[in-house]
Amino acid sequence: MKKIFLFLAFVSTVLVANAWTNNCEEGIVIMAVKHLEPKAKAVVDRYLGAKYSDDIHYLYNLESKKKSQQPKENHFVHFDENMQPMQIEDDALVALEKALAVVANYQNSSDEEMKAALRTVINLMSDIHNLSHYRFASIPYSQGAHKFSRRSYDYGEKQNEISTVVWSKMWSNFSKRYSGFSSEFWAYEMNIGASKKKEEYSNGTLRDWVAENGEIAASYLTICTPDYVMPPFDFHSLEEVNYGMMARASFRLAAVLNATIK
Repeated sequence: MKKIFLFLAFVSTVLVANAWTNNCEEGIVIMAVKHLEPKAKAVVDRYLGAKYSDDIHYLYNLESKKKSQQPKENHFVHFDENMQPMQIEDDALVALEKALAVVANYQNSSDEEMKAALRTVINLMSDIHNLSHYRFASIPYSQGAHKFSRRSYDYGEKQNEISTVVWSKMWSNFSKRYSGFSSEFWAYEMNIGASKKKEEYSNGTLRDWVAENGEIAASYLTICTPDYVMPPFDFHSLEEVNYGMMARASFRLAAVLNATIK
């Protein structure tokens, strides 16, 4: 059990870095822009302008205007009993592939279609790298409200006190510890801390990345059962994993746009 946590923490990049905070998500886009090829950057700039980090909140903003009570299912990736992505309409992977098809056909797409498609890609590339955005038919409790327990260590807490952890909130709380960091600072830190991982993180296809992210999410969920009490070291190691996922999101957002816009 301990080996799984140690291994995933090791392969993740250590960074000082909504699901994630707004500044974190905007930092992901700012960093991705640094790695866009000239053609891709020109096309994205044409439809979204030179500064488009706020476009990462596009889908959430649309739903907020419609007074949606909670994120729609298209912010989540769904896996079937055989750990394969499900081809359902309300799914982040399906929505991403549809949006990328529009982007690939940018010469024949309208301005409004391109704006919506690019904003959807930006928003959902962030979402699919948040480990709380995965749903598994083989793991009945794999919902955002899933709870387990952890044992405290220090940080002002009573040592060895047991507290309840909500799966979805846990991942956002890691980044909220640094709520004072600007989006530019997040991008700066990620670019320095993860630069050596760029090629590794960028290799593969969208479905490869979803499969990898799903495997990581499932590996933790199968350990974090409702009756599990997580040791302090394992809990804090997840913070490093979380930041590694943010770096993946940045490099892969750039990679998928570079590969799509020819």
